[in-house]
Amino acid sequence: MKNRDKILDYFDNVADGTIVSANDMYEHGFGRMNQEAFFRAVERLSDAGEIIRVGRGMYIKKSDAQGDITELLLNYFFGEDNSSGMFTGIHLYNKYSLTNVKSDNISLYSNVCKQSVCHIGNIEVKRPAVELDFNNTRIIEAMEIFQNYFEIPELDKTKFARYAKQFARGYDDEAAVTVLRSMKYKKRSIAFMKKILDTYKVPNTLSQFLSNASHYKVPTFNKLAR
Repeated sequence: MKNRDKILDYFDNVADGTIVSANDMYEHGFGRMNQEAFFRAVERLSDAGEIIRVGRGMYIKKSDAQGDITELLLNYFFGEDNSSGMFTGIHLYNKYSLTNVKSDNISLYSNVCKQSVCHIGNIEVKRPAVELDFNNTRIIEAMEIFQNYFEIPELDKTKFARYAKQFARGYDDEAAVTVLRSMKYKKRSIAFMKKILDTYKVPNTLSQFLSNASHYKVPTFNKLAR
């Protein structure tokens, strides 16, 4: 069987709606083939319209071209059970109803992303410095919200207060330390998180990331009694 036919056969056998990474495809099925020849063959098939390029090194079956490409890409970057990705920016704020403002541009973190950052159409994907398990994701979401508090358009402060209390109730200090040691966030954003936790009397060790000699300007927020 010719290399061209082998590649097409591979695409024929993947599930509908699957984003195929050319790098993964080569490593797991075509390692015996000359690497340069493999990628040239994939590019030729794409140029001929036999497969569809949706991003750098990413392809879909020709039969999937009429579907929602954005949805396919998000499914790819979020992974099975949404365990590999998380929204940032407006879509994160929408998730917690912090604003009603919408945006067609989508930003997210994903462990699936092989580069530090990649842009595909209206989607920006960054690779986080930690695994996006449940607890790490909650901390990163919170830091993204706290750090951008003043930039959230038309912020609903009541919804924010509700989010802050919910976050404090489920806080995981070990995950926070892991994230803050690996990812860069401003000291005032960490101080804001600590203020929320202290307000709800949640034990934490965030002082290790702050200076006792510094005064951090943090937003005020309403404490919810229940």
